[in-house]
Amino acid sequence: MAAPAMGLREAAALIGHAHGAVGVDTGLTHLAVALDVPTVGIYCATSPGLTGLHGGAHAINVGDAGKLPSVAEVAAAIGAPAGSS
Repeated sequence: MAAPAMGLREAAALIGHAHGAVGVDTGLTHLAVALDVPTVGIYCATSPGLTGLHGGAHAINVGDAGKLPSVAEVAAAIGAPAGSS
């Protein structure tokens, strides 16, 4: 489910209470990592080596510039059971 439009403070409060976050290379995924929320960053136009999520085991990058990750890769990164994609 997507959240409604909101300001940055409200978004930070919402993200800070999340059990996890999945997103593309935006400030919101980086904010989730900064708030110590387990986060999966999906990359396909930029390289996570340059702009990826950095935050230890709670920050997982999938894909790369020109290499779209598969649904299975993203599902595995978020810990979804096999075959749930």
